[in-house]
Amino acid sequence: MNLFVKIIILLIPIIITSCSKKVQVNCINNNYMSDININPSNIYENRRELRTTFSESDFNSKPYNYELSCSGILVKYFYCNICFDSKENSLKSYDGQIFNLINNKSAANITNECIELMSNMSMGSVEYSILLKSQK
Repeated sequence: MNLFVKIIILLIPIIITSCSKKVQVNCINNNYMSDININPSNIYENRRELRTTFSESDFNSKPYNYELSCSGILVKYFYCNICFDSKENSLKSYDGQIFNLINNKSAANITNECIELMSNMSMGSVEYSILLKSQK
């Protein structure tokens, strides 16, 4: 019986945190770009999380066909937080699903891959149409 109680005590924090709607990412503050705004339609009440091997200055470039910087598009229109100088290129969606990004030649390529990926998501398609309207 004593072992059973110990197991239950150990499992309670795991169960509680696994049911959280918030998606958390560990990133050093000086390599992290974020915003307080969330998509009002987002039931998870969080932001997407982009981890990238590129630096913040790399994301100041503009991807093909857009007037805004890579970081401007991702942070403002697609509600992404960005963790720069990471060990990987991946995107975590609102629901916590992780997508490994393959276009790792430049920040613009990563941004375009993210835009393509997110524009095929239900909330992302609306965000994408808002971005397109802003570019006219």
